[in-house]
Amino acid sequence: MAYAPPRLWFPATGGANLNPVETLRQDQQLVELFSLSNVLPDPIGTLASSDGFSRVRATTIGSTIAITGMAHLQDLADEFILVGDDGAFYRDNANPPGSIAGGTNFTAGDTNLVRFDIFNGFLIAVSQLRNIPQTINSSVTRADLGGTPARGLDVKSFARRVCMFSPTDGTTIRRSIMAFTSAVDNQAAWNAPYSLNNLDFGKLNSKSNLLGGEYYKDHLMAFTDDAVYPIYATPNAVLPMDYQSDILGEEGRGPPIIHAVVAAADRLWWISQNSDIKMMLPSKEIRSIGFPVRPFLLGLNDNRRTVTVGGWDPKYRIVWWAVSDGSDTENKDCVGVQVDTLRFYFRTLSRNAFANRIVPGSTTGRIIRLIGGGYTGLCYNEFDGSSTGDLDNSASVINATLLTPKHHLGLPHVTKKVPYGVFEFDPIGTETLTIGVRYDDSTSDDSTATYALSGTHIKKAVVPLTRPFDRVQFEVSDANSGERYRLLRYGFPDPISLTRAS
Repeated sequence: MAYAPPRLWFPATGGANLNPVETLRQDQQLVELFSLSNVLPDPIGTLASSDGFSRVRATTIGSTIAITGMAHLQDLADEFILVGDDGAFYRDNANPPGSIAGGTNFTAGDTNLVRFDIFNGFLIAVSQLRNIPQTINSSVTRADLGGTPARGLDVKSFARRVCMFSPTDGTTIRRSIMAFTSAVDNQAAWNAPYSLNNLDFGKLNSKSNLLGGEYYKDHLMAFTDDAVYPIYATPNAVLPMDYQSDILGEEGRGPPIIHAVVAAADRLWWISQNSDIKMMLPSKEIRSIGFPVRPFLLGLNDNRRTVTVGGWDPKYRIVWWAVSDGSDTENKDCVGVQVDTLRFYFRTLSRNAFANRIVPGSTTGRIIRLIGGGYTGLCYNEFDGSSTGDLDNSASVINATLLTPKHHLGLPHVTKKVPYGVFEFDPIGTETLTIGVRYDDSTSDDSTATYALSGTHIKKAVVPLTRPFDRVQFEVSDANSGERYRLLRYGFPDPISLTRAS
């Protein structure tokens, strides 16, 4: 018996929406997926199972050492610096990376995350525990920051001065101030950083935790728990910088940690303390965009929100955050937003740090690559086309799964008969897929079938629908662990209405 050809086609380019499945968009312009894991928006405009990662160096700096920070020296030198949770600094120029002598090590611990900035020929590093700031020059020589510096949990250079956020003198923490050097182009000039050369972001009759800063346009943006303040340079030598009124004004709209703030695609992005994702536009308007993944954000481990780390992947144009879900004691999940579509994706990566590394390209000039730092003394080239790479082990396979919305095919609350659904794939290699079918209120597959795909042309998988339904849902996964697939679209013939539901 010949079946009618498919008439209703649905694109496979939508991201995840974790809210009740009945609320998901399911029209022929956009389909929101009820769940997905290790499925990414392919650059050609489809959905594909995620590629993996590879070790930057084959040998670990220590199998129990977590990476707490990474930085490229940029124009100073083609050098990549790592910090481990042993508090030591490492230079990625050998296998394994060798330790950098000099200076004072940071306090050990995988939550003592590290921030960096470049100023006056030095990379300056600070830690969440406000250790003595460290400097590394173009010769990769390390030393304590000169003078008697303010010891902040974040560092930024602005208006030709070094700025330290929420600093201490080793005894007292000034949680609401940003201290800065007293002379231009001199990282060792720390005259009266707590009484004179500082900005105070404290609110009247309240405590204000200053978390750090990030560059945006011609401003340095200072982040507190609840607000963002644009800092600007002035011509006044006595007060060389000042700040504007806050542009948030909602409790908990700030990030839990400055490491959760990412600058990418001419915008700022962060996970907020009130379980949302915020986006700052060039106009400095701040939008809430995290509703599709709010159920996931609400379920994060509250004790580890302050170790959220963010990074920018230019390949897929996704801002990623590594987070701890449920009772996890490490960041074992990543949630990301594609910056052009504002759609959300998930990846099983175990990461304690992200950084962008500039690498030379043979014909294209500089390449910006996302590097991830794991918990076993290794860092990784993320999304490099590898077929393996899951969690914190580059040899492990990646399992990719997606779950569609519950399709009513334009006839909600109507029992209908449809003979089949058809899926179109563009094979990445030789792969075998499992497609499961769920009818109406089923929460597990009512039937499954496997489909072997190979070659260089589009392949179709026809999935029989063996019973009438009100709604139908599909689960697509790799039948053989680690095999990749690329989904173009899926569709149905016209439904035949049977009985209108009461």
